[in-house]
Amino acid sequence: MRSFLAKIKDVLLWSYARGTWQYDVLCLIIIAVIFLVPGRYFGDRDRTGLTRANDNRFFASNIARESIEISSSELENFLKKENRTDLLNSPGEATVLYIREHLKKEAATIRVETVKTPDGRTVYRVWIFQD
Repeated sequence: MRSFLAKIKDVLLWSYARGTWQYDVLCLIIIAVIFLVPGRYFGDRDRTGLTRANDNRFFASNIARESIEISSSELENFLKKENRTDLLNSPGEATVLYIREHLKKEAATIRVETVKTPDGRTVYRVWIFQD
């Protein structure tokens, strides 16, 4: 029993010298874990390797995502119409209101990115994550 615990201690503390078969086995185990365990277990939420369908929907990790772009003038006009000019300086909250009221969509989570177009306009790119 003592030798078994000593071997576990050696593995946990990585006490094998480079070039030994034990060292090689530990390296192979680590490589296997990296390549064989699905990415969702590592929390890769910022990965952008998505495939695009014709209807502007994205599919990744079994979550349907929709992407829309809202121009800053369109968002300003909406906020003025709704009498919510207090949200002009917070595009995140303003886009949530725009999505709920104007587009009539409920989103579990959204991600807003401010983008400057080549002609100098400001556009808010919004990703809608739905359950």
